[in-house]
Amino acid sequence: MNWSDVGNPSVVIAAAVQLIALVGAYYGLKADNSKLAADVAISMLTERADRAAADSSIKADLIGLIATAERYVEDLSHRVQKLEAGQDEWTKTLRDRTHELANKLQDLALKVDRLERPRIQTIEP
Repeated sequence: MNWSDVGNPSVVIAAAVQLIALVGAYYGLKADNSKLAADVAISMLTERADRAAADSSIKADLIGLIATAERYVEDLSHRVQKLEAGQDEWTKTLRDRTHELANKLQDLALKVDRLERPRIQTIEP
């Protein structure tokens, strides 16, 4: 391009067309960038919301599992206490029965001892 052609109307028109095309491209890219920025922002918000929902779901599941485990432990503790109470009662009953049988055995031993003793024969004059 020659500077002497600057006054030529075809050059001015071509420059104006290029300037308009350049401005159009600039604003077009600016609009695309704005749209992309909005899309990225929406995608990030959606991703954040999805992660928060997943975290809430996992937390709720974990709390449910912990509650279930606590119920199982409580039930098991109750059963153990019942068994211990039953074991104490059983031990007491067994001890009483053992004493009762020991007393009966001692009574039987005394009866057998009385039966097996030789009778003293009296000598008559």
